[in-house]
Amino acid sequence: MALNNNYLFIVCIVSSLVFTAKTQASSQKPIYVTPYWGYSFPDSIESEGGITISPDNAGLFGVTIEGNYGKQSLFNGRIGFTAQHMKMQTKGFDDDGSATFFHFQSSSHYRVAPMLTSFIGLSLGGTLMDASWSKQNILLSGGAFFGSDFFINNNARIRLEARWLASRVDGSTTANCQQATGTQACDVNIDSDWLSVYQTNLGVSFVF
Repeated sequence: MALNNNYLFIVCIVSSLVFTAKTQASSQKPIYVTPYWGYSFPDSIESEGGITISPDNAGLFGVTIEGNYGKQSLFNGRIGFTAQHMKMQTKGFDDDGSATFFHFQSSSHYRVAPMLTSFIGLSLGGTLMDASWSKQNILLSGGAFFGSDFFINNNARIRLEARWLASRVDGSTTANCQQATGTQACDVNIDSDWLSVYQTNLGVSFVF
């Protein structure tokens, strides 16, 4: 499943870049493509029976593609798509999982200095979850983010971003977990809880 998620992530990025090129060919509005790397800090959730689901901190990589709307002199909105992939190794469980997020997002950008803009936005989409403790592979997820773009020139910017993502986890399953007596099958029953992930990201935005 993790390998399939990686292939799907690459296919989505390539498809998005092809779509971007076609859109740019028929429009004079700029398109912003931002590959980024970061580090995630997942929260924990509780399963009935006292089992704690606590994924490890992990690195991530992703890409955001955006376009302008409502552009003004000191403010403009952006709407677009972001996709990212991260490992989801969980304490006490015998598997190396992953999470891949696919979100549509909208943000507001404000010019605070000649070579600096700040932004804040919201996102909504889904999560492909590859983890033994999750019964569902596709989860509803949403998020919020803020940050700043530092201009290198008219066609490139350095982006610093903080992002919060939350995925709705629900359902019962059986997974191998580590107990005091050794590894054994555990019943994992999660009743409509939200798994939050906090991130710090660094990227480079290219303007086409």
